[in-house]
Formats: sequence, C-alpha cells, structure tokens
Amino acid sequence: MGLDLLLTMGLLLGGVLGVKQPHILYVVMDDQGYGDVGYTNQTHDLKTPLMDRLAKEGLILNRHYTAWLCTPTRASIMTGRYPISLGIQHDVFQSNNEECLPEKYLLLPEVVRSNGYKTHMVGKWHLGYARWSCMPCRRGFDTFYGYTSGSINYKSHMLGGYYDFMQCTYSKEKGVQFTELTNDKGIYSLYLYNKRVKEIVSTHNSSQPLFLYLAMQSVHTPYYAPKKYYTCRHNNRCTMQAMLNAAEDLLKDVISYYKKAGLWKDTLVIFHSDNGAPSSTYTSNGILRGSKGHLWEGGVRTLAFIYSPSRSILPHRGFTDCHFHVSDWYKTIIAIAGGWDAFYRTTGNRMPHDLDSINQKDYLLRGNYTMCPRTDIMVHIDPVKRVASYMKREYKLLIGDQDISSSCGTDAHYPLDINSIDLSIQQLYNVFDDPSETKDILDEEPLVGLELLDDVLEYLSHQSPLQCQLPTIDGSYPSSKVPFYLPWDFSHPTIRLNG
Repeated sequence: MGLDLLLTMGLLLGGVLGVKQPHILYVVMDDQGYGDVGYTNQTHDLKTPLMDRLAKEGLILNRHYTAWLCTPTRASIMTGRYPISLGIQHDVFQSNNEECLPEKYLLLPEVVRSNGYKTHMVGKWHLGYARWSCMPCRRGFDTFYGYTSGSINYKSHMLGGYYDFMQCTYSKEKGVQFTELTNDKGIYSLYLYNKRVKEIVSTHNSSQPLFLYLAMQSVHTPYYAPKKYYTCRHNNRCTMQAMLNAAEDLLKDVISYYKKAGLWKDTLVIFHSDNGAPSSTYTSNGILRGSKGHLWEGGVRTLAFIYSPSRSILPHRGFTDCHFHVSDWYKTIIAIAGGWDAFYRTTGNRMPHDLDSINQKDYLLRGNYTMCPRTDIMVHIDPVKRVASYMKREYKLLIGDQDISSSCGTDAHYPLDINSIDLSIQQLYNVFDDPSETKDILDEEPLVGLELLDDVLEYLSHQSPLQCQLPTIDGSYPSSKVPFYLPWDFSHPTIRLNG
C-alpha cells in the first residue's frame, strides 16, 4: 500500500474518531523568575491570578530546565538541540556582527508549517539578524512582528539609540516584505502586541490549525509599565507587579480573541520562562539558589505549564516531577502538530538524526506515566568560564567555579575537549530534596559523582565551536546612515516606514 494512501486513510480515520490538530499558543516569558508567579508558592508579594489558574487547571512541569540566558534557550527551542551542540551556549547574540542561528538547522516552525499550520510570531527573536536568511520570516514563520535584539525600550522601541521594531512576511512569489514600524514609536509595546495578535486571530481561517509563538517582552528590563497597572508604589516589587499585571492583561485579551474566533476550545497553551530571573530587587527566584547567568537552579529551572480547555487535548491535569529540557519542545510540538510525514513528502527530508530533543507528547497529553521519558539533562558546558552542569535522576553535578565572571574574546578559540571545564571544583546536590542547593553531598555519594562525571566527559565531544563575540562588521546595521536593526544584505533602495 502506498504512503499517500496510508496517510489519506489516517486522515480519514482521524476525522471519524474526532482527532484534530490543536491550535498551539506557545508563550515564552522573558526573565520571569520562579518566585515571580503565584502558583509556585515561592512568594507572597505578587499576584498572577490568570497564570495561576491556567497552571492549576492544566499540567505543571515542575522540573522544566532551560539555558542560563535568552539566546541559548531560544536556539534550543527552535532546533531541538542543546546549546553546546550549536556553539551558542556562552552568551546572547550582539548587534553588528555575524552571529546567527546557522541556516543549516531545520527550525521548529518549518516542520509545523508543513503539517498545514499557519505560523506566526509576535515579540522577541534574538537569534541573529545578519542576513535575511537568519530572520524569522525566512525560518518558517509566515509573519513576524516584533524585535530582533535582546531588549528594547517598551515605548521608544529602541536599543542603543537605534530603532528595532518591524513586521515582515515572506513568500516565494514576492520574497521578503517588511515594514519598520516607526509610526508606533511612543506606544507601549504590549498594546502593539495585543493589536497584532487580534489581527492574526480574527482573520484566521478556523478550519486551519494555528501556531502562534508569542515571545513576550515582559518582564525583561527596562523595568516599566504604564501607571494604570500599578497597585502599589513602595518598592521595586511594585513595578514587577505592574509589569505582570500588564502581561496578564495581554494574555487575557489573547484568550478572548481565541474565544471570539471559535479557536479556544481546540487550543493547547504552552507557557514557560526563557531562564531564571536576574539578580535584582525587582525579581525573585524564590528558594532557588542563583539567578540568570548561573547554573544554580535559580538560573536554569523555570516556571512552566501546559493548558487546554479541552479534555480531549489534555485529559490529565496536575503536575509532573519528570525532567523536561526546553529542547524537548521541538520534537513534542512537531508530534502534536502531526509529525514528520508531511515534511518528508514535500521536501524529501527526514527528521535530523542528531537531535537532543525528546518527544514527550504521550507523557504530557496522554498521561503515559509508566516512566519519565527523560532521565538526564546536559544543562550546560561553557568553555569560556570552564563550568558545566549535568542532571541525572534526582542528582545535579556542578563543575568549575560557578561565580566566576569572564567574557569570550573576539576571534578566540576555546577547547572542545576535557580542557573545556575545570575539574578541580566539583559539587553534587540532590535537587529533589535540596532545591536550594545548600548541601554538597559529593563526599557522601562519590560513586554517583563519578557516574555523572563520566556522562559529562562523554558530552564534551558533542560540542560545536563557540559562536561568541564575533568581530563587528563594517557597513552593518544599525548605523548612523541606516539607524535600524536590519540585515545588511538588505538591498532595497529605501526603507519602508509604516507602509
């Protein structure tokens, strides 16, 4: 029997049984800490009623791990690989250089789109903009609305004196079409994201599945929210509360748009933060030690949950203590969207063989709780700081000086072997019993430490050359002549400003 006939029979059978591809609303918060949400019970000075309700009525991922910074996490989401496999583990991407998520990698939305989804992105990219081929509207998203850098002002939409707010689309017929949204300068960015999501959802054909990647600007610096969102003023946590109020206001409206369009009942929501909160008086990681930029739990263990109003999409609720790495969303979302068959039929390409991602669809959505799909996580290897972090079962091994501060040099080359890490400093924690990482048990459990160390030494060979602090490119953008964050293979004679 031919492959096409089998696929057709499968689609027909799916229709008979009521099986339907869900709409996927993927929300990634920026720098929201483990103590910056109510449902983790880590703080009593903030209120997040909508996030709490969705989490408690959904499935809480209690052991969700990311990279220690933004760019590495987002690269893992999009490629299904550990940051060490990409050479993007040390730092975030900077401007005016060649840093880019390499085009050789097949990104998540490219496969999702092959399954019939409309794919849209709103918010923060931060995976490189050196070439148009690096941009989201050339990497599987039908449309992109947002910014390319790591942080912009919420009202001016600028970073370092240059404008970074755009909309772009791509088609084979017309190529890249983009608009610099300069007329929106001075408008609070969450209001603009709200407007764009409303446009996407209200004009969407409900018979076609929708994949919306909402990469929130909240609650990254600069710490700001409009006055109407403040409920107190006596400390910096009041500003964080206001920013969370604004974020919840946006999410509430997004849900209302889905309901009005008749999409909500068939939607799966995926929600998590991109890393731990930075160390500041505005943010909190609760009882977790460390912060953004650290390999302690506070830097890499994040809030996360999934939710659906449909029991057929998400029949099991509650929480899970199984390990989940952010790269796992790649295989898991693709499986939820329909798998790899459609992509293979249209391109002749199969699933890459070198993925670190694990498909956790059946575990998460079908309650297949016989065993955890993932038992270990290679959290990080950093050849610049010479530190590493690895988890297996309830144990976590930390290697190297976790408090060291160092930056990679331009054009520097770093070891990809045993010299990548400082083996003279090792710590072992049972993070299930000791989430605050207060008691080093390496002396008590030397065999466990050796077991985890052997695994780390094996992973050392999986590293890719580090892409970090690449040289500044003459003639790149932004510049005094072209004051916008734009790819510098941009060849149009003029820049289109708001149409």
